[in-house]
Amino acid sequence: MNQGAALTNRQDGEARGRIETALAWTVILFRAGAFAEVIALNYVGDSGLRRQVPGFAPALAVLGVESAIVVALAWRRRRVPPAWLITADALLTAATAMAMTLIAGTAIKDSGPDFMLPYMLLVSIGIGMAFRTLPAALVATLPLVVAYLYMQAWSGFSWLGAVPHSIGFWVDSGIAWFIAALLRRNATELDETREQVARLAAEQERTRNGRILHDRVLQTMEALVRDGWLADERVRGHVAAEARWLRGYVRGDHDSSGSNLTAALEEVVEQAIRAGLTVDLNAAGLRAAGAVLPVETVEAVSGAVREALTNVRKHAGTGHAVVRARVHDGHAVVGVLDHGVGFDPAGLRRGVGLSGSIEGRVADAGGSACVESGPGEGTLVELRVPL
Repeated sequence: MNQGAALTNRQDGEARGRIETALAWTVILFRAGAFAEVIALNYVGDSGLRRQVPGFAPALAVLGVESAIVVALAWRRRRVPPAWLITADALLTAATAMAMTLIAGTAIKDSGPDFMLPYMLLVSIGIGMAFRTLPAALVATLPLVVAYLYMQAWSGFSWLGAVPHSIGFWVDSGIAWFIAALLRRNATELDETREQVARLAAEQERTRNGRILHDRVLQTMEALVRDGWLADERVRGHVAAEARWLRGYVRGDHDSSGSNLTAALEEVVEQAIRAGLTVDLNAAGLRAAGAVLPVETVEAVSGAVREALTNVRKHAGTGHAVVRARVHDGHAVVGVLDHGVGFDPAGLRRGVGLSGSIEGRVADAGGSACVESGPGEGTLVELRVPL
């Protein structure tokens, strides 16, 4: 992988990840502060409901467990908890608040329902951060509004006085949603800008490398063929074919947003044939599926197949191999089979050829490689990459 591609992979989503982590920390701090505040109001502050502490204890324990779950999940994921959990959290908060109102009974008529108001307002902020659309955030905040209106009605306070606080739940949720959406959008734009810069750097690197290849390696290869330095016709044909491919690479002919794996395998097989190996290619299943994969994936698979065929030519003791490509269970599956001498996989020292050039290549593309062999039984290398 060139430096530009590595830079792109490293920076892809970096700003978005940082913003999500920052929002998660915001949820953690708000939630911890909210629970501390409700404890202070009911155990330390002069809420007028101290005599109800024994009855409130179970409800506060529920809020404590609920808050611990939200905080723990945000801490573990480094993300705001999922919307379904925040919705369940809002419902449980509303139910607990109404239950505490019933527990308080007539005592609430003297002090009002504000013993739960700060906690509920801070919960609404977490709701706004969890949802990606404003209507969904406002709907998820509705249980808190209903619970607070219920508490106001039970305490006998004026409905007119309850309206500002009720609207406050939606205001807090809406403001939190707006700020989170703004930060996420800016982070996405920053990531896209970084990716564009990385692509430009990669293109500049590609241009510089192409110039070097053209001025030195390519001209030397073409001179070897053109000026008769290679006497062997097979070697001369092989070098000429490689020079044509390299010139196309320098021109950028092999670049695209997607690539045809069948065409890449045909090219690899042609190279192996020019090197003296007899190869049968069966890609009918892959061709029928019309599989188009990212360039990086195609290069990984074709490179692994090239290495497998090289191993057949060097180590299998046979001049014949079969390459079969198909689509199965959402994956492109490519197998390289030979009926050569085989080997014992358990006793093989896994060097660069197998672990790096085959297994490592495919693993980097998100796939897997399986090697089956036995002494005198030939070898099967099977590569799987997701479509």
